[in-house]
Amino acid sequence: MTVIFDMDGVILDSERIYLEGWLRAAALSGLDEARMMTAVADATGVNDEMERQIMEEAFGSVPGWSYEKAFRDCRDYFLETVESGRMPVKEGARELLAFLRRERIPAGLASSTPFPLLKKELTKAGLYDCFDTIVSGDMAARSKPAPDIFLLCARRLEADPADCLVIEDSYNGVRAAAAAGMRPVMVPDRLAPTEEMEKTAFRILPSLTAVLEYLRRTIAENPEYH
Repeated sequence: MTVIFDMDGVILDSERIYLEGWLRAAALSGLDEARMMTAVADATGVNDEMERQIMEEAFGSVPGWSYEKAFRDCRDYFLETVESGRMPVKEGARELLAFLRRERIPAGLASSTPFPLLKKELTKAGLYDCFDTIVSGDMAARSKPAPDIFLLCARRLEADPADCLVIEDSYNGVRAAAAAGMRPVMVPDRLAPTEEMEKTAFRILPSLTAVLEYLRRTIAENPEYH
């Protein structure tokens, strides 16, 4: 067994801060808040290039709107939260990562976030050294829902994709893990499970604490995972 994690919305409660940043940008530009919330949901789990495309499709026709300015407004809010050490860690994340380390189960991280920001976020949270390998969005040719980032992470871990559990919160992340031939476990954050997710995900669990309990049961029933 190998466990691969997404970061934003799974390990760190950064999706909430990300949304707050984009809503701040919307307020500064006089944009509709509900429309921004929809665009942010559509951009959850994708890389920077796809995020820009989604935002420009949503607001490109608004007179005077600039993606560059909106992105700066959002980024400044987000980075202030990271730099101040106020980025919250998701409940159960530390305990789950410690359990995997004790059980000698390989743990990877595959996030669409560019590596410099990813490293800063994890380092500030004291979690950077908890993973056996880390793959960022700027290391993969295609963004989620393409499977590239998960397949690269599995190769680095020398793991068979079929043996990988992927802990994800976003629709695109679940789709990407399934496309990689892995077993996506959806732990919902801001996006509630849809009928598609119920069919695509291997499991839908309410929290990382529930993931930990699931893994404990699985290992007890399969001693070869030790």
